[in-house]
Amino acid sequence: MGKSGYLPDISYNFGFYRTLAVNSLQRRDYASARSSLFNLNGCLGEEYLVSINSERYGQLSKDQSVYLCNNCTMSFEKIVNKGEENEYTKEIQIPTEILTSDLKVYNLRLPFIESILLKSQSEKVWTCPECREVNKMKNTRKVIPERESPYYLKVIPECPVRGTGLDRKFPTKFEGWFWNFLEEINWQEVLYRKEYKNQNDGEDMEVYRDKGDKP
Repeated sequence: MGKSGYLPDISYNFGFYRTLAVNSLQRRDYASARSSLFNLNGCLGEEYLVSINSERYGQLSKDQSVYLCNNCTMSFEKIVNKGEENEYTKEIQIPTEILTSDLKVYNLRLPFIESILLKSQSEKVWTCPECREVNKMKNTRKVIPERESPYYLKVIPECPVRGTGLDRKFPTKFEGWFWNFLEEINWQEVLYRKEYKNQNDGEDMEVYRDKGDKP
């Protein structure tokens, strides 16, 4: 029995269910593959469990790109001399950032003279929700934040459901969901192993080998 509060060695069960899940997918036994992933996820315990929530997954994975308003600003804390002894935080003003997913781009009818010059009766614009001013798309800067790579969300959407009749898209949908789920679980196992080593004076968990592994 392990010490209270310490992580148990999950190598055998984790390796068993991971192998079973992949083998089931290769056989196109989708029910077994799904069940094996659920059991694999359960091996990690509550702290490292990957949750299944389509709504939360959609929120975390949605486009984080922003438009910069040309008419108003927002406060931003900038770290100066980062990593040095005289490091300090300075507040500066930058163009207001608005999530592109929160905006609606629409066509604005142009005045007669401007429509002749631009050879168009309208142009695409958006209204800033902060200052209510109109921004022209042609003058708008778009910023796409870089995510750390690799990155993990610790949440996945609900498993795809096979439609009625001949659902040709289901295998592709399921495989995408399967590998996404497995990658998230594998990353949580990495974190689990790190904590296990910290608790056991640097000793790693036993390496699981199935019957097909070479000694």
